[in-house]
Amino acid sequence: MPGAPAFFVPGATPDTQEYVFAGLAKFANQPVPVPDQRVYSILFDHDQQEWTATVGETLRGIRLRRVKGGAMELTVSVSIPAMVLAIFPGDPYLVVTDHLLGNTSVGSHLENPFLAGRPRSVVRFSVP
Repeated sequence: MPGAPAFFVPGATPDTQEYVFAGLAKFANQPVPVPDQRVYSILFDHDQQEWTATVGETLRGIRLRRVKGGAMELTVSVSIPAMVLAIFPGDPYLVVTDHLLGNTSVGSHLENPFLAGRPRSVVRFSVP
């Protein structure tokens, strides 16, 4: 993803984003990453689907679906209407969304925060 933006936290003002980010890190039980290690977007596998988590966007992915008889595969778009608020690097990576814990009304089987394993690709925020 070329041209990643400067660091931001969805819903936070420039004056409060560091404070809000520190709160998200505490919620996720993660250290606050230094500026050049802050993650904007990841591509990861979960439950036989390829997902993209991008800060400020809802979770989206694709899965391959075999047509009856197995002769053809279709790519099916999937999504979870939970906005990504922060992504914390590590092994595994951890993603915090605006999804409420225990709320399955959005059709998510992911916890909040959820483990994203070892991503296939990582895009960091640009550093001024």
